[in-house]
Amino acid sequence: MRITAGRLRGRVLNVPDLPGLRPTPSRVREALFNILGDVDGWEMLDLFSGTGIMAVEALSRGAASACSIEQHPGACRLMRENCKRLNPEGWDIIKGTLPAALNRLENRSFNLIFADPPYDQGIADKIPAWLDENSITCRHLVIEESSRANPMWPEGWIATRSRRYGDTTLYFFDPER
Repeated sequence: MRITAGRLRGRVLNVPDLPGLRPTPSRVREALFNILGDVDGWEMLDLFSGTGIMAVEALSRGAASACSIEQHPGACRLMRENCKRLNPEGWDIIKGTLPAALNRLENRSFNLIFADPPYDQGIADKIPAWLDENSITCRHLVIEESSRANPMWPEGWIATRSRRYGDTTLYFFDPER
């Protein structure tokens, strides 16, 4: 899987062969970062990180830091190997399950939180509440979910826009209240 832009553009991120792993396609990554614009100096949180490609894309494009949370040991191991090989400064990898791993980030604020939970399992609509429970705030929250799903967002959270790319839909929230 290739990084699409920035200082690491064209570099290859090794991807583990794990059941259920579904890395965000390059056209969706490119579209997301085109919508967000300049991420220079941003702090990013990448939930359900899998390969870590979204964190590396953000760092490659100038983000100051990215924190990836992933529960699968094999995926975390490969992310750490990719981190050593590519050396994207500012990448922190946390092995843990969600929502429990968010306790480590309580009261933090990020410019961007990107979440790519397993599709069609009713997890996507729980993410905003998990952030609230841990007093984690952000300027932009983007949740990736199957285009077939019909998420029911918690009270106070409204997707201000969505973009569909085949079977993938990105939901955008502007949660600064």
